[in-house]
Amino acid sequence: MAEVVELRISKEDYKGALKSALRIDTPIKRLIALTEVLTAFPRDEVLANMLDTLESISATPERALAYSLLGRALYTLNKDRGAEAYFERALTLTNSIGSPRIRGEVFAGIARNLVLSDRYKDALELFKRAVELLQTSRGLSSAAISSLIRIARLMEKSANEIPNPMAIEFYELARDVYSSIWFRLQAKHLEEKIELVRDVLKRGKVAVEELLERGEVELAIETMRFLPLESRAISMLELSYWLFLHEQPRLGKRVFEDALEIIFVGKFRPTDVELERVAYRLLRIGLLEEPLVLAGIIGDNKRASELLGKIAMAYARWDDKAKARSIAEGIMDESVKNRVLKALEGEEDVGYEQGLSPACGGEIGGALSEDD
Repeated sequence: MAEVVELRISKEDYKGALKSALRIDTPIKRLIALTEVLTAFPRDEVLANMLDTLESISATPERALAYSLLGRALYTLNKDRGAEAYFERALTLTNSIGSPRIRGEVFAGIARNLVLSDRYKDALELFKRAVELLQTSRGLSSAAISSLIRIARLMEKSANEIPNPMAIEFYELARDVYSSIWFRLQAKHLEEKIELVRDVLKRGKVAVEELLERGEVELAIETMRFLPLESRAISMLELSYWLFLHEQPRLGKRVFEDALEIIFVGKFRPTDVELERVAYRLLRIGLLEEPLVLAGIIGDNKRASELLGKIAMAYARWDDKAKARSIAEGIMDESVKNRVLKALEGEEDVGYEQGLSPACGGEIGGALSEDD
């Protein structure tokens, strides 16, 4: 059922996801699913169902985790005071657990919810506390070692999601846990990842580009989160072009949309020249929707108009004359608009091609036939 909830969320069917979550029998699993729904669909209605579910949870470890899930939910709803109160209740209840192993596991679960609430420093300290509890009490217990493995994986997963240098501290803690239980391969893997993150933090975009050149696409995508905000969006747009070019359209689309989210939500955006350059590259390999989106972001009317003209002609070439005309009529620069409309009517095909502004940077023509 949890998979159904995840699927509905991915399809933005939030009401359906909520209904599916409420059908989950086990209260703590239902609460976890409801938390995922609320993260994607932050509504008081979902929170009310979470509070109702909480009343069905009585076991101390599960109730402590439930409190932290409520805290995470309240942070999502920007109710910070209530969120902090629930996390405090979670910690207080966890401290009452007699078994050091179970207490450590619950601390780690709470730490995970702190990570998902963007409280990385608090999460790291709590993970350290969990590890210390288990390492000092484990003896020869296979159960304690299993708990340490689970916590190390949880810390590694958290580090993979943290978009700043603090990720290194999470990786280091997970590496040290693996080393302490003689999981040498896992420890070595994390040591290599730490070095990679440090390299990206030091050299920035160049380090990511080198990963792409070596064909290590997933690593390039993963480490882009460490690029400075001012260069992250354009790097992601360039990566999306690379992915489309190398016949990975689904991944290219995902990276393109992630870049747009940074542009629309964040304070930093690429320059018009950078946006234009990527748009023409995408246009040259036959993509139309993505360049059209980028044209809408470009602030310079002349540059945006010239780009829209090329996109309109490309749609015409693909026999979508209605779309081509619609785009042409929306061009802001009147001289460009008139030129494109005439070209679409077959009166000035060659003239349009030769009359393009130098603002296009020479990266034109790939999406149009030679005689357009």
